[in-house]
Amino acid sequence: MPDIHPGSAIVERTHGREKDARLFRHVMACLDRSPDAARILDEAVLLANQTGADLTAMRVVPAGSSTVQCADPVDWELTKRDETADILRMSDTVGATTDIRAIVACGSPARCIHDEALRSDVDLLVLGTGTFGPPSRWSLGGTARHLAEVFHGSVLLVPDDIAGEPPRTRRIIVPMDGSSASEAALRFAAAIARARGAELVILHAFSHVGAFDPGRTQQGDQVLWHEIREEAARTAEDRLERLRRLLPVHRPGNRVRRLSGDEPRRALMKAICEERGELVVISARGLGNDPDLPIGSTAEYLLSRAVTPILLIRNAETRSHRAGGAAPRRPAALRQLP
Repeated sequence: MPDIHPGSAIVERTHGREKDARLFRHVMACLDRSPDAARILDEAVLLANQTGADLTAMRVVPAGSSTVQCADPVDWELTKRDETADILRMSDTVGATTDIRAIVACGSPARCIHDEALRSDVDLLVLGTGTFGPPSRWSLGGTARHLAEVFHGSVLLVPDDIAGEPPRTRRIIVPMDGSSASEAALRFAAAIARARGAELVILHAFSHVGAFDPGRTQQGDQVLWHEIREEAARTAEDRLERLRRLLPVHRPGNRVRRLSGDEPRRALMKAICEERGELVVISARGLGNDPDLPIGSTAEYLLSRAVTPILLIRNAETRSHRAGGAAPRRPAALRQLP
């Protein structure tokens, strides 16, 4: 059966919130019928309420050879009504204070969501790591993986299982590598932390210079090794000092945490588990600006092992956040959605 995009059901419910300058202008929660859908909608509503963003809740009925309710006009109309009513019932339980639009479509979930997000000028997608599909090569569902790669805006991924008990202290975590993209993501993290009255913790990880082995070096190598190690230490300290200057001072708990180890990504993952934050904010790309990669290796690593909601910031300049041109272009074969 071909993808069916026309005929989406749209219901608007206005709560009369005044619009203002916003980090995000339009948030779309992508909901399936799983028990995790309520938590996904809750995260979307929280950000929409705090930023004054428009809010859309979308559900896609996957099209397949046995999905007769998508093909028959009467069955499809009944299906749209049932699914829309279910979305609106969910929205009543999470306390949305901004406009809510419920959309029901039929077809490929990734394609329907992507097309609707472009059509509605959405700049933040919220979905679960297993929404509309089982885990795949990233330990993400196929839909989550494709949208994280190709969507031009930001993506908030909510893991199926949140590790441990809810944190006692509200805390927003932002990994930074000194790149301009991570500094732009910090502005989003700081604004969210301020709105929630949460602590802001910057994590900065760097690799150790390898240990010196006198049995495998020539004369003079020891001096060179010490010079390299000292230069790396100075660079790390300069970067930490710059991060401290960037840290907002609205809350005493705000701090910069220096991480070290042979593998910075593992150090970041360990620190995220230790800090027990309610949200991790990270830029989609950092210092490793490989145009062939849709997402940086650190972001990919953290997303595939998410234990808390992760907000992936793309096009992080607030004045042009919805501009899709900054996302790297990929070969046509890789850009196709299922």
